[in-house]
Amino acid sequence: MKINNKFDGGSIEVINNTDPRNIFLKLTSDNRSTDCQWFYFDCEVEKSTAYTMSIINAAKSSFAKAWRGYQALASYDKKHWFRVKTHFEDDKLVISHRPKSTKVSYAYFVPYSYQQHQTLLQTAVNSPLGSLTSLGKTPDGNSIDLLTIQKSGDNNKQQVWLTARQHPGETMSQWFIEGLINRLLSEDELSKKILERCVFHIVVNMNIDGSIRGNHRTNAKGFNLNRQWQAPSKIDVPEVYFVQQAMLDKGVDLFIDVHGDEEIPYNFIMGSNASCQLRKQAKEFKSNFAESTADFQTAVDYDSFNYGQSSCASTACCNSNNKNKEQSKARDYVEHQFGCLSLLLEMPFIDNASTPRGDIDCATQRYLDLGAAILEPIYEHLHSS
Repeated sequence: MKINNKFDGGSIEVINNTDPRNIFLKLTSDNRSTDCQWFYFDCEVEKSTAYTMSIINAAKSSFAKAWRGYQALASYDKKHWFRVKTHFEDDKLVISHRPKSTKVSYAYFVPYSYQQHQTLLQTAVNSPLGSLTSLGKTPDGNSIDLLTIQKSGDNNKQQVWLTARQHPGETMSQWFIEGLINRLLSEDELSKKILERCVFHIVVNMNIDGSIRGNHRTNAKGFNLNRQWQAPSKIDVPEVYFVQQAMLDKGVDLFIDVHGDEEIPYNFIMGSNASCQLRKQAKEFKSNFAESTADFQTAVDYDSFNYGQSSCASTACCNSNNKNKEQSKARDYVEHQFGCLSLLLEMPFIDNASTPRGDIDCATQRYLDLGAAILEPIYEHLHSS
């Protein structure tokens, strides 16, 4: 087996690949960081040969408990992805597969490449509704792009903001955003009604550098963007700095920060806590979202999920309901700064327990549909506010 990780988003370390049944690999840490979880690599193999690949440091990953019930993703063409047999034992993540082609790719989740990112933006700006603004440059020199979708006319409209992939390994968030954008540009009846009321400002990928480098949690400087919103450095985290400046310039009436969660097998939202009014609005938003799609539920979230003896930092690190006076996370900052409904949306890396699909292509169309479906609760919120 020949293994390659030198491409956009690629990440793995090869320890030994001489025996097809005993291939040993290691997760690589994000640059300038100890975070490790994401993997993505291409292989040249012998067709129909059984391969067993062990990621030997899986137990030391950032979210070690996330491997329970996890199934790795594989693809022969990088377009259609499917789950393959995977289990976690003796502190190793073991992937077993008999490829039906001489070339196969494996990934922690369905990737979303920089080329796909650029194609999505181009599709949007080719529409009369879409326009693109470069807010600044990342540490690696990539553009920090803000996509605006609006109808011409009255400027006195509500400002709706969405951000995705602050954590670059959470690729489902960009699939979600693509679904949202596609529906807005389709100009179906609901999209038309919403665009009569509001302007959408969408940061399709907050962390371009980390995405290209194959990081899971951090940017090119080694910073977790979603812990830098209180006083972002223009040098270290320009991604946050420039987006924050744009928010201050344009205003925010509704904010949704889109993420992926490694452990919880449900789509869920963590709502606002600043006031009784915002708590009520968040509850109504979640209820309306659950009515619009069976893939969303309201029973399980960070507050109710049982982590058991989890060694990962999910409850402490990712729980946006923690009392954070410093407003270092995007949701908390926006809620504090603008006093509006500010939501954290999380989607699972493992199969969604609400509507399990097993080994069916579960990552692309599912999250495209979920992104499209969120227009219903957005509309209801704007209509009632």
